[in-house]
Amino acid sequence: MAQALNSKILLSGNANAMMSPVNIQQGKMYYGDRGMEFRANTRGGYIQIPWKSVKSVSMEIILKFYYRGFFVTTTDGKTFEFVGGKAKQAVNVFRDHLKPEQIMRRKGVMERKRK
Repeated sequence: MAQALNSKILLSGNANAMMSPVNIQQGKMYYGDRGMEFRANTRGGYIQIPWKSVKSVSMEIILKFYYRGFFVTTTDGKTFEFVGGKAKQAVNVFRDHLKPEQIMRRKGVMERKRK
């Protein structure tokens, strides 16, 4: 098992990591003092993203009130998609650890289809 990234957990919630359209991992998302951690329920998978490695977080907001999840882009060019994980409450944690320009709003599916 991997060593925990955080020494203090600020928020946690159930989440899905969208590794690909056919590889969706169910697990738990932890937001802490040093970064974000996702731990899969099965097969022992995990993702650890330190705050200093986050390039941007794009929140997916549907109908201006439902926070579906978010995309995290790291400084080494990797992008991770998480659904759930108390996304709306996580915004406050993001604001405490990231610069305002690193937190963005991603248009929902319905808004992207409209022209």
